This record gives sequence, C-alpha cells and structure tokens, in this order.
Amino acid sequence: MKKWWTFVILILFIVNNIYAENILTIEIHNIIINGGTIYMAIYFNDKSFKNKRPDITLQIMPNNINYLQEITLSEGEYVIALFQDINGNGEMDYGLFGIPKEPYGFSNMKGKTPGNYSQLKFRMNNSNEKITIPLVRW
Repeated sequence: MKKWWTFVILILFIVNNIYAENILTIEIHNIIINGGTIYMAIYFNDKSFKNKRPDITLQIMPNNINYLQEITLSEGEYVIALFQDINGNGEMDYGLFGIPKEPYGFSNMKGKTPGNYSQLKFRMNNSNEKITIPLVRW
C-alpha cells in the first residue's frame, strides 16, 4: 500500500510539471510613441507559423518607447511575431518586393530578415523567462 501511494504522488508530480504554466515577460523596444497599436502573434508550431494562423493574438496600446508584456505559457517551443500598425488598418503593410512598411519584430530575429520557425523559436522551460524583441524598420 505504501508503494502505491508513492507511485501516485510521483505520477501527480510529473503531470503537474508537464502542464506547468510559466510566466513569460516580453520586452518590446523601439516603439514609435503614438504610432499605433502593436499586434502580437504567438505560434505554437511550424505549421501554424507557415500558415500565418497564430495560436494566440494580443493587441497592445503602448505609451512609451519600451513596453513589457507578461503572458502565461506552458512549457514548449514558441515563435512570437510583432508589428506596429502605424496607419491603423489592422494589418501589416508591405511595399515593393514585399518589404514591410511598418515596424516589426520576431523572437530570436537576427538583423532585419525574420527567417523560419526553427530560427525564430525559443524554448519556454521554467518560470519567469524573459525575451526582448526590438521593432525594426527597413
């Protein structure tokens, strides 16, 4: 009987840690003050990223050049995409050759070119993680 209770407690501990919720702090830099809403998309996998169908979306009304956003996520891999909607039409605008006209940023983006899911993903694996995403413009 004692072994059975030990087994049950062990299983509950494992299940609790698998589905543990963690707080992610997202620090956004280079915001244009009074430049419009920031749209945030969080992707849980490569398929949703490729299909441009975010699993979570948020709208942020910043009032400073830097902004902190906290979100609760389970352990796993994610990509975060942002853009600041300067003209207020609710979508990212592109110019010649598909170059973005509005400030944008991605998790783990190097330079001005976003890359693919595997290059942009980050791993959420313990509580109180923090990532920084600067908005860039072409």
